[in-house]
Amino acid sequence: MFTLNDILQGNKGKLEMVCAQQPDPDLTFHAAHHDSRQIGPGDLFLAIKGAKVDGHTFITKAAQAGAKAALCEHPVPASDVPADFIQFVVPNVVEALHNTARMRTRRQPETTYIGITGSNGKTSTKEAIATILSKVAPTLKTAASYNTEIGFPITLLNLESHHRYAVLEMGAQWVGELAMLSTITRPDWSVITNVGASHLGYFGSQEQVTIAKSELVQVLEPDGIAILNYDDLRVRGMQEKTRARVLFYGTDEAADVRATDIGGDALFGLHFTLHYRGEQVPVQLRLPGEHGVTIALAAAAVGCAAQIPLPTIAEALEELTAFKRRGELKPGPNGSTIVDDSYNANRQSIIAIARAMKEAKQVSGKRWAVLGDILELGEYSRDEHYQTGEALAGLVDYIVAIGDHARYFIEGANAAGLPAEQTWYYSANLENTPELEAAKRATADLLKSQVQAGDLVLLKGSLGVGLDSLLRMLSE
Repeated sequence: MFTLNDILQGNKGKLEMVCAQQPDPDLTFHAAHHDSRQIGPGDLFLAIKGAKVDGHTFITKAAQAGAKAALCEHPVPASDVPADFIQFVVPNVVEALHNTARMRTRRQPETTYIGITGSNGKTSTKEAIATILSKVAPTLKTAASYNTEIGFPITLLNLESHHRYAVLEMGAQWVGELAMLSTITRPDWSVITNVGASHLGYFGSQEQVTIAKSELVQVLEPDGIAILNYDDLRVRGMQEKTRARVLFYGTDEAADVRATDIGGDALFGLHFTLHYRGEQVPVQLRLPGEHGVTIALAAAAVGCAAQIPLPTIAEALEELTAFKRRGELKPGPNGSTIVDDSYNANRQSIIAIARAMKEAKQVSGKRWAVLGDILELGEYSRDEHYQTGEALAGLVDYIVAIGDHARYFIEGANAAGLPAEQTWYYSANLENTPELEAAKRATADLLKSQVQAGDLVLLKGSLGVGLDSLLRMLSE
């Protein structure tokens, strides 16, 4: 919840208030949204001009849905909105949003702000951290994957006076973005999950990705904590970039928070012994894959930083289940099991979940990988798809590829020895909705005719491919 005063003080000298009535000086807002479909009574609507849609055209609709006000760059006629509806007219809506969030957090210095970034696992790590911290104190967490220059400040506007912790997912598509987000609120603690091949089309190289992600530890004050993945060499090296205390997590003996005796079923949840400062406790996860252990260790390290007892941390970790569209197990056709990991994808995450499927001990059937394009790779796209296919040849029995560059999954897999008759490719332009839907429909028909009882079927691709819609087609 935030106030009228947060908006006015945050944008002092840069704002004009347009309203037919004198606003209540004690006015509060329940939330802020830039999608008018999400607006509820008492909310603030953010009329953001996007590449394809101008939010100003939805101000009236937002007012009808119950919004108390809109942050906009030009007002709609007074006759189009209720008399008590406020239009905050500013030069730039996104900048005004940042200013408002900055003012909101400035009023609450007692909250510990925890920033999380990395190429993979940000959202799952955020959820795991929030689960642990919520055991001991009220905790705000980023909704869904709101980690951009719009989503990050929107999350901060949900801050309440009782929140002891704020767990904030922070994404980056360009060098300098995390530093910029940190000017809205500087993290007290920063968690780095890994450095992979995500967004290579924006960054150009993994070196640039490393530079971008390291910004989150560079902004820390000396009394802050940098929580780093010791098992990732690029992340480990970030200790040289920070003035803050460093807390390492990982499987190496040098890690402060570490896992030993890892075993069990990779798909249905591994078990391990959690160590910190001479103490140890057993943990049985229900998160899929070896990367589930990494997520758990990152969250445990935050718990240790918060001085939460190790048994309490272990209890919270054992409550975690696969997060939405991130390794969820669902019933598939003909008695098979769907591994819904369709939220997003890059080479490392595809290989990680496929390896978990390969090692799953409770599976009697074949392994299928249904893959959509990996987006935002630029000139690296062909190589990343091809190398993914090469790696999958030893991990799955069948590959079905949908999209444009997805063809290179098949090329790589065939070159690595997976027979052509065990691969299928359905070409589709992602901008052509009917063509993409036809490719998905063909894939669904193939799976319903070919998949057998006991088989595992992985769904994974970039968010823009929308492979989750296959679930509906498979159930028809």
